[in-house]
Amino acid sequence: MSETNAMTKPKPGTISWNQLIANSSNATFYAKLFNWHPVSFAPPGMPEGNQQFTLFKTDPDMEGGVAGLVQKQNAETPSHWIPYIVVEDLDAAVTKAVALGATIRVQSKPIGEFGRIAVIHDPEGATFGLHEFPK
Repeated sequence: MSETNAMTKPKPGTISWNQLIANSSNATFYAKLFNWHPVSFAPPGMPEGNQQFTLFKTDPDMEGGVAGLVQKQNAETPSHWIPYIVVEDLDAAVTKAVALGATIRVQSKPIGEFGRIAVIHDPEGATFGLHEFPK
C-alpha cells in the first residue's frame, strides 16, 4: 500500500486493493509464481497487536505493494482472496448492501491511515470488501 492522493486514489466503484487470507507460508507460492517480493508490513496508524500482514511487491524497492496477505484465523477456513471496492461513504454502502440482501462478514473498522473497510457477502454468498479512503 502506498500513500494515496487525489490524483492516484481509485474512484468509487473500482477495486482499491486485493487481500489474500491464507497461511503465511502461502506467500512463497505467489512469490515464485509472479516474482513478487513478500515483506512484513504494519500499516501506519494501526493499533499494536493486529494480525500479521505481508505486503506483496513487484520490486523490493517499491514504496507500496500490489496486494497483501493476512494470516487466516483458523485452519478450517479455506484460503481466499478479497477484493476491496472503493465507496464514498462506508456506512451508507453497508446499509444499502444489507438492504439489497447482503450480510456483514466483518463490521466497519479503521485501517490506520488508509481509511476504513468492511467485508460483506453478497446475496449469493460471494465475499468482497468495501473501502472508504480518509476524507
